[in-house]
Amino acid sequence: MSCDCALYIGCGTDFKPTADLSEVRTFIFVDSLPLTSCGDLYQSFTPRDKHELYSKSYMKNFSVAATGAGFQKISLDGVYPHVYKNFNTNQEVFHYFSLCFPVHSLKMHETANIDEISKLLSRLNQISHLIVRAYIPHYMIFRYILKPVVFVGYDDTVYSEDIGNLLPYERNKITALLQQNHCRTNVSYYVYVEKNGRQKRFLNYDDFIQETKTDPKK
Repeated sequence: MSCDCALYIGCGTDFKPTADLSEVRTFIFVDSLPLTSCGDLYQSFTPRDKHELYSKSYMKNFSVAATGAGFQKISLDGVYPHVYKNFNTNQEVFHYFSLCFPVHSLKMHETANIDEISKLLSRLNQISHLIVRAYIPHYMIFRYILKPVVFVGYDDTVYSEDIGNLLPYERNKITALLQQNHCRTNVSYYVYVEKNGRQKRFLNYDDFIQETKTDPKK
């Protein structure tokens, strides 16, 4: 049985990757919702009174999406993170919410305690797949991931941009660094997922990025 583990930062209520990556048994879903709609590192500097209560219905919507994908909550109420399991596929989803990630300061987190966040960082040692869809994670996550990952990129995501037009903090996105020939040793190979679920595998970044540029939907 596969023991692969996929990380999805900025997951929202999107369970599609659990079906697309049927070989993966464990998923770590991370989102800053419902605390704030801005899920990057820099929002962790925002004072509490300026946090945007973005979606009061987020947790309910996530639960509905989980049920629709065949998952049911197996963790106790009040326990963080929430854990969902699909008993047909034996897949599990660990849902970390209200969390700007990477974590700037453990003491600033308002939902989980330091021990729980430390467990998350330790769990990242097991990551084999990095899911990138719409939201682009900060390169700092590679500090916690020990081995090269499978980069799973979806067709509704921008991978190539004019670096000169990016804001300073945007230049630390994984895609921006890959574009500049950084962080490529942190990736074992690339998977491009089309809207219809078809997947294309590329052994190097240049072939992957060429596919994203020639995709007729782009």
